[in-house]
Formats: sequence, C-alpha cells, structure tokens
Amino acid sequence: MNLHHLRIFYAVAQRRSITAAAADLLLSQPAVSLQLKALEKELGLPLFERGGTKLRLTQAGETLLRCAVSILHAKDEAERAISELRDGTRGKLILGAGTTGGMYVLPRVIRAYKDLSPDTEVVLHIGTTDQILEKLLQNVLDMGFLGGPVEDRRFTAEPICTDELVLIASPSHPIACTGNVTPKDLGALPFILPEQGSRTRQLVERRLREVEVPLRIAMQLPGTEGVKKAVEANLGVAVVSRYAVERECALGILLPVVVEGWRLIRPMEVVFRKQKYFSPVGQRFLEFAKAYGRQHLIPLQCPLERCDPIRRTLPGAPGFPCLLERRGAPTECSGLPRLLCPKSPAGATGSKGRSGESSRRSSRTRITAVRGGGTSSPFTGRPPTRN
Repeated sequence: MNLHHLRIFYAVAQRRSITAAAADLLLSQPAVSLQLKALEKELGLPLFERGGTKLRLTQAGETLLRCAVSILHAKDEAERAISELRDGTRGKLILGAGTTGGMYVLPRVIRAYKDLSPDTEVVLHIGTTDQILEKLLQNVLDMGFLGGPVEDRRFTAEPICTDELVLIASPSHPIACTGNVTPKDLGALPFILPEQGSRTRQLVERRLREVEVPLRIAMQLPGTEGVKKAVEANLGVAVVSRYAVERECALGILLPVVVEGWRLIRPMEVVFRKQKYFSPVGQRFLEFAKAYGRQHLIPLQCPLERCDPIRRTLPGAPGFPCLLERRGAPTECSGLPRLLCPKSPAGATGSKGRSGESSRRSSRTRITAVRGGGTSSPFTGRPPTRN
C-alpha cells in the first residue's frame, strides 16, 4: 500500500463516487478505478459495495478510512514541518553563554527573535567560558555567546556588541564621596570577585597587574548576582559588566564609579566551531543576533568619562535619567542622552520640593535617580515601561 493509493481511496470515500473523486484529483475515471482495484487486491478485501447511485464503504473500507485520515494528516504535517525547518521558521537551538551573556544580554536577543519565530525552541546553557568552549568542541551546543576575545583557533568568533566593565560600590561606601578615583586608589579597596575561571575576573586581575596595583580580595562568590548582592551590602567593591547593573544603578541601589584613565572594554562574541554546519534555523538566528547587536547593543555614544566632573552615573539606564547634584545645586551633565538638566522643565520638576535645609546639611555629592519619560533605552532599543 502506498500513499498514492491511499489518497485516491480517501477521495473516493469522501465523495462516494469514482467520477467525482477523479474530477477532484484531476485524473481519469478509469485510472481511479484501476488504482482502487489494485489497492483492494493488495489488501485482499473489497473496500466498497458497488451498486446504486453512490458507493458504500464495507467494514474493511470504514477501518481503512479511519487510518487513512491519520496517515494522510501525518504526512501533511511532516511536509509542513520539514518546510518550516528548511525556511528557518521552526526548529531547536541549543545555545551556551557565560554569566554576563546568558543573564543580561542573550535573553534580549532571544526575546526579540521569538517575536519573529515563536515556534523556535531555545535551550540555554550557562557556564564559565572554559565550560562553554568545551561543550562547543563536543558539538553539544550550536553556538556560544562569550565575553571575548576568544583566541582559540579551533573556533570562529564574530562580534555581537561591546561590553564595558564598570567599578561598582554601595552608595554608603566611602568611595561614593570621593571626587576623583585613580587606579592607585584601587589597591586599598576590598574587592568582591567571581569564581576562578571567570573571564571578568581574569580581565580585572590582568589590568591591575599592568598598572602595578595589588588586588585585595574580600570575598569570592559564584556568579554576578552574588557579587552584586555583596557590594549592595557594602562588603566591598566589584567590577562587573555594564549590562549587569542597569537596573541597580538606575534605582540608586549601586553606584558606578569612574576611575581616571581606567576603562575595561571587551567584545561580546558569538563563538562556534570552525566548519560548523548550521541548520536553517541556526543560520537564521546567527544572522539575527549579529543584526540585533548592531542595532540595539552598540555602546553609548557618551562613555562615562564624558560626564560631568562628578562622573558617577550610569548614562542611559533605561527609563531613569540621572540628576546630579553637588552641594545642593543641580549640575548639567553635557553629552548624556535624555539627561534631566536644570534648564529643562523636567529637570526643574525633578529638583522641586527639595528642602534647603537638607542641602545645607551635607556638602557631599548626591546622586538621585529620577524616572524619565517615554524615551527609548539605548541598551535595549525599546521604550521603557511606564509605572
């Protein structure tokens, strides 16, 4: 029994007429009759009772019809699924990422991709750089998203975006009251570090060695979230990805501290084995991720060094422009997008209601997060949520 015979039988059973079925199938009546007889001979039982104006199904015919519906539907589903795989609209992606890429960057890319291809299944593995590279070699993962540079010649690495590592501290940490911080000052600070094998940790250690500054390790914690919580509790300072502290800096939970002449910039790369074969959905996602990075994850035009001399704000935190005040007087931070300056109506509103007494009470620098309007976030390219 072949699918062609089964489809002819199904058409005749539906129409109860060889002539009508032949017209639907664009076949001649004798050709349909011949195919039906061949099927009945193969099965060894008659499928129709002939006589009268319409054909009637025998018991064998009714049994075969129930099966034919499932078989033909499964065949159509298989063809559709293969077509979707061929077009890259459906399939399964197995991705790997380091902590920064997996928790703070890649979910944005996946979310945007799922808007276009909701039927694509995504499995995400998060681990250290070495763990992800090992899984790529074993062909367990389709591709990995890692903070580079990845120099192993067994892999192809293509840039997605740039990641800036920033020094963070609790607002109550003494460094929050310091006007200027130099690399030499870092030697006296207790650092909260991620676990051994972290690419972020390796970059920090290497950079401190280059400037001949000793590293004081206060704590070692697995993962960026643990590091942030320790800094929030004022147990020390840390260096983390800018993407990892958008929300905390916007809300004033953590403060980014700019160090004179100190910038740690690294590429965020998509990595895969050389000569890697990608399924259509894998190839489509790869191209989408690179395009998304160019459009939404490009670093801001205004780096931290271009801020006001206070220089302790994370520019462009989504939906939370910053109002800097020194000695109670608002200070404009030129070059920052969407900044509330005292000359603007929004800036005037943001500073209204502050008592002169509280301004006189402290001559220290204060950094206040002010909810912004409906402008787009330069980190995500999407409008922030209004509360």
